[in-house]
Order: sequence, then structure tokens, then C-alpha cells
Amino acid sequence: MARNWPGTLAGAYLLGMRAVSALPHMESMRINGWKLERPATNQEDDDDALVIMMILFLAIFGTMAGIGVVFLVLYAVGQLVQRARRFVLGLDEDGMSERMRSQLLPDEDSRQSYELARAFERQYPYGSVDTQLTPEQQTLIREKGVDAWEFDVTLDVNAMLQSKTEVLFMGGDNCVQTNLPLPKSNSVYYFEIKIVEKPADVSLWIGAATKPYPAWRMTGWNKYSAGYCTNTGSVHQNSPFRGSRIGERLLVGDILGIGYQPRSGVMWFTRNGRRYKEIVSGMLYDLFPTISADGPCSFSANFGQRGFVFIEANVKRWGLGPIEGAMQPPPIYGANQNTILLETAASDSTASEPDETHGDNDSIRTAPESTVLLVDDGSTDIQQEQQQQQLQEQQRQRSRTRSGRRSSSHRPPLYQKEDPIAAQLLEAGSTSLEPVVSYRSKQPKSLEPVASDPPSSS
Repeated sequence: MARNWPGTLAGAYLLGMRAVSALPHMESMRINGWKLERPATNQEDDDDALVIMMILFLAIFGTMAGIGVVFLVLYAVGQLVQRARRFVLGLDEDGMSERMRSQLLPDEDSRQSYELARAFERQYPYGSVDTQLTPEQQTLIREKGVDAWEFDVTLDVNAMLQSKTEVLFMGGDNCVQTNLPLPKSNSVYYFEIKIVEKPADVSLWIGAATKPYPAWRMTGWNKYSAGYCTNTGSVHQNSPFRGSRIGERLLVGDILGIGYQPRSGVMWFTRNGRRYKEIVSGMLYDLFPTISADGPCSFSANFGQRGFVFIEANVKRWGLGPIEGAMQPPPIYGANQNTILLETAASDSTASEPDETHGDNDSIRTAPESTVLLVDDGSTDIQQEQQQQQLQEQQRQRSRTRSGRRSSSHRPPLYQKEDPIAAQLLEAGSTSLEPVVSYRSKQPKSLEPVASDPPSSS
């Protein structure tokens, strides 16, 4: 019994708890010197659970806040260290020192171009110009489809626009952009650039950038831009000094494709239908297709108006817009059938054509068929019908008179039978001439006096 005292104690405790629960008015009792209390109610259990949950929530929130504060402190320290390093070593925004810039920018023109580009960035930061699609531009895309995209060649660019998607660079450092940005409604957009003409020592930079962009800078050399260099196969992003080589050198006839995912800001490249693995990230801007060159060359762009070399873009329809818009083509020249305005104009001109053979005194005035005569003396329906029949008869007579006048005005001139030329024409069977006798015999019938209009019955 002494060896099993824990089990005996537990049994006694359970027995006591049952006894306490059986006595609702008793808060506690003693059994063999042990004080037994009633268990806590359900309300007390709920309060304790709520307190425990609040403690856990505060602990989790405090831990997350502490981690966030630690990251903020580390970021601030890193920025301070980077600024101190730039200040001590004399580095610029690209992390280049004066000595490195002098090595990478050997001549005065390149250094001046670099300084002007930095001043341009400070004057036009991202967001200073609204570049999102306006309702008018969206309407233009719906009407024209992919044909709404075209390159803008300004006066400060030494280039010529051969067509909406073909540009010829005349020489020097130049850059052109499209009039509309890349859309953002779909998950992927894609376009291709074909090199039409390019000397071996000229570099073509193909990519995308925000607007406005310096017209004398290569794509990828300034902030918020990325471009592929055709002579080195490297991609530059936001800097002229740092570039990563991802592909090969492009020659005349090669096609470089650019894919853009607006939701993630990822840009990737293809060459002649083969996609490169490397990507460019962080391009969450309103981007415009941008092409730059440092010499004379020409290119042609395909925004989806024809088939892509990259097959996947054709299958998934990654073009910038629909091939055909909602705008109807203009009518064919000369096709005026079923056109109310043209038919009305033609009928009006025919009705208002003056008579060439008679003056104003012989002009004919016809009453329209819809004329209604109002009689004040209470005439019957029979009289109205008779008046209508008289008006119709007058109209028929006048129409016959008018046709007779027109036919008489087109008669051939008089001639003598003894005329040898007229005799030869008559022998040959010409229908445009007729003898004098027959003509004179027909003449009195056509020149009969026109009967005057009968007086209207009042």
C-alpha cells in the first residue's frame, strides 16, 4: 500500500472532484486533510484563452516589427556606407570614379554626351511626363489595330521615315521611339527588329525605354532603359559602362526579338527565332520600343502586322495589337449605289436642270403629286377626283412636250444632197445623217406649238 501511494492519491482526488461537482452550493471541502475546490467555470476558461491569444499575437507582431526595424537599419547603414564610399572615392551615380570615366570616355565628345545625358535625366525624371495610354490612343488602337504603332522621327534626329515601321539613319548618334507605349493588358508582348542595312563598324542598339529619352544616346545607356548591342551581343541596362554579354554579333538580315512581361517587369531577347536564357528584370515602367544607332543604317520593325520568326509568339498572339482594327475601309471609288446622299443629289440636279432651248417665259411649272386642293364651297369627292385626273393629264402632256424638245435639239444639221461627202456617208449606211426631204417632213411634227396650260377652275 505504501508503494502505490501516488495511485491512491490520484483516486482520492478524482473522487473528491466528483463529490464537489455534485454539491453546487459548496465551494470546497476537506477529505483526509486535503482541500478540494470546485473546477473553474466555462467563462473563466474563455477569458484565459483570450489572454493567451493576445499574448501570442503581440509576440508575433513584435517579432515581425523587430525584424523590419533590423532590415531598415541595415538598409540605412548600407546607403550611408555607399554614399561615404562615393564621397571618399569620388564615384558618380553609376559607381564610376573620375579616373574610370576618363578611361571609358576617352574623347571630349563622349564626355560631353555623358554629362548632357545626366542633366537630361535630372530635368526629366521618370513620371514628369504622362506616358500612359490615353482614351484617344486606345480608340486609335481599336480602330487601326497593330497599325496604330509607328516611329516618330523628330527634327533633332538625323533619320528618315521610309514607312511607319521602317527607319533610315543618315549618320551620327540618333535614337527613335514609337508613338505608343507597350500595352499592359496581356501577360506578354513581343516585337521584332530586322537589320536591313548596316556597315560593319556601326552599332545598332535595340530595346525599350521610357519617354522622353535623349535623342543622341544609345538604348540602355540612360536610366529606365535596356538595349541589345548588335556588334557585341551585350545588353546594357541603365548604364553605358556595365553590360552583360548574352548573345552573338548580329549581321545584315538577322532578326532580333524582344519580349516584355508588364506584370513582372521582365524583358528577354530572341535571335532569329531562338530565345536567350538571360533576362532583364526591374522594368516596371511605361516602355516604348526604342532603336538607336551610331552611324548610317536602316531597320524594319514588326509589331505583329505580319508573322513573327519566333513561332511561340505567333501561336500565343503576343503582338502589340490585333492585326485588323474595327474601322471599316473607305468605299470604292465610283461606287455610289445605295448611298442616300449621292442619289438625292443626283435626283435634285436632274430635276433642277434648266431647258437649253427655251427661256424663262417657256419654263414649265409642275405641281407635285402630293398637292392637295382645298375647296371652300363644300365640293364632293367626285370633284376632287376630277381635278386630280386633270392635273395628271397636264403633267403627261408637259412631259411629252419636254421629251419632244430634247429630241429636236439633238437633230443633225441640214445639208444638201449634192454634197459628195454626205452622199458617201449615205451610201455607207451612216445613221447619223438623213436626207433633207425626210428631215423636213419630220420637222413640222416636232415644231408643233405647245398648247398653253388650261385655265384652272376656281
